[in-house]
Amino acid sequence: MATRDEIKAIIGYMRLSFPNYKPELEGKPNTIDVMLDLLGDMPIDVLTQAVKFCCAEAGRQFAPSAGEIRGAAVNMHIKSSGIPDAGEAWTEVLNFIRDYGCRSIPNWSHEIVKKTVDTIGLVNIGMAEDIMPTRAHFLKIYKSYFDRAAEDAGMPASVVGYIDERRQLGQQAIGLLTERMGSHDNR
Repeated sequence: MATRDEIKAIIGYMRLSFPNYKPELEGKPNTIDVMLDLLGDMPIDVLTQAVKFCCAEAGRQFAPSAGEIRGAAVNMHIKSSGIPDAGEAWTEVLNFIRDYGCRSIPNWSHEIVKKTVDTIGLVNIGMAEDIMPTRAHFLKIYKSYFDRAAEDAGMPASVVGYIDERRQLGQQAIGLLTERMGSHDNR
């Protein structure tokens, strides 16, 4: 995880890369505080490479925002992890059906491919009379799962914690409601 001094160095790097970048370094909160809050949960090597990626973008005239830096880190992760794009995933599914049929148990290259196939059904894909609507449906669902995974990967740890906390509170509330309804039925 990035330290305050490492964030300070990142800001210095961006100041040198973009002479028009004038971060607020005095007062509270300042640019260091905000960048530490928004980026401090990232490993420093990932953060450094994401900043370099952003700073080296052709045509970029302004320093990247924290969101752009997080987005670059997610894109780097996607590229390095071998997650197939939608077209590659569709080809993987068609090749599997061609080679093994639609009743075999596949071992997909990524969880997003599995979730998409599970949503539609391998048999439904394999038995489709007109493959084009099935393909369009697959690509749309894959994109939705892919986008959600990318969004989740880019969230600051504090936001993930907040969402998890709210989800648990919601589940507890549903549990209490179910309990009350059950005790009400037993009267």
